[in-house]
Amino acid sequence: MIRYSAIFLACLVAVYLLVAGFLYIRQDSLVFPADSAPLDDPAALIPGARMVTLHSSDGLNLKAYYRPPAVGAPILLYLHGNAGSITSRARRFALLAQGETGLLAVEYRGYGGNPGSPSEAGLVLDAAAGMNFLRNQGIAPNQIILYGESLGTNVALRTALDYPAAGLVLDAPYTSIADVASSRYPYMPVHLLLRNQFDTLSRVAGLKMPLLVMRTLRDGTVPPAQSLAVFNAAPEPKQIWTTQQGAHSTLIENGGLAVVQRFVQKVSPTELH
Repeated sequence: MIRYSAIFLACLVAVYLLVAGFLYIRQDSLVFPADSAPLDDPAALIPGARMVTLHSSDGLNLKAYYRPPAVGAPILLYLHGNAGSITSRARRFALLAQGETGLLAVEYRGYGGNPGSPSEAGLVLDAAAGMNFLRNQGIAPNQIILYGESLGTNVALRTALDYPAAGLVLDAPYTSIADVASSRYPYMPVHLLLRNQFDTLSRVAGLKMPLLVMRTLRDGTVPPAQSLAVFNAAPEPKQIWTTQQGAHSTLIENGGLAVVQRFVQKVSPTELH
């Protein structure tokens, strides 16, 4: 009996180690389920938009969508979530980029036909390339609102810590990707396994610009309590919008658009028309 128990226990340990090894080896495909298909031309998707090329500091040329703002008007620098590409978010971009408001939708390395492979450090460099592009277009920092969606909320925060801007929008932020993964795999030591931690909670206290956090209590991807924890850890000025509508990736389409527009009007130097 003792022998069979020992064999059973050894089998359980072996299965556990196999699952842990699988998660460790496949973690990049789980964290970055990129759509690598070439981007569609934005001209037919977003009024006034065109394809541009961003240049990262480590030598990558990255395609992106750009709709210039009117002179002196605000512009959203959009950093998307981990799935799909900016082409799959074109309808959302058309909602956000209305009237005089501009938009720069950064496409990450390894996504949308762009060269390179995604990583936490790499995405931060891609966002920096977007900020440098806007600077080269003559757009002032007080016109720029950083917008992070899901995975991109950490990238947007880190960009806000490195560059001046008018404000920061965090759409469904998380405390860390490791925390999100732990909520899905509570039996795994994901904090030890993950190479890309995307730790937001430890960084948000250093923010020095107005913040808008958006969350839905129906979020099935990021626990809404994590979004609230990020908000609570952030300094003033800040505001939070909580809804029971929509889902993780549809806040803009379920009441959030008006919230973002009011925030942009408040922090940007010109009114929207």
